[in-house]
Amino acid sequence: MDALIPIVAITSSIGIPAVVIVIALYTWHKRKIARYNVIERAIESNANPEVIEQLVASIGEEDNKRRTPPRQRNLIHATILLSLGIGFFILRFIIGGTEIEGMLATGAILTMLAIAKFIIAFFILKKDPEQT
Repeated sequence: MDALIPIVAITSSIGIPAVVIVIALYTWHKRKIARYNVIERAIESNANPEVIEQLVASIGEEDNKRRTPPRQRNLIHATILLSLGIGFFILRFIIGGTEIEGMLATGAILTMLAIAKFIIAFFILKKDPEQT
């Protein structure tokens, strides 16, 4: 019975995220196949070429619609990393003690990553106007 606890812990910590990822990928793939099936049925039913072109263009537009510009993406990531880093710093000082030095190091690393993302967003991507 004691051996069951680690097995369940490992399986649930690795298995549940893996199942969620597989379901998300399956759903995304199924949706993409459904779009192509609509185009295929339109071609088979001798639909107007303009309608077919609009359907094909809508697939490209839908893929491009979800992409965020690099500058905005870096700002979002930097804000998340900075809030996590500050949260670890605050948590370290609230809890106190010497056993939690890892939190201080984790907070410092996340804060440095956030600063790097801010530098990328404000200085590096600003040089290339097509990237923003």
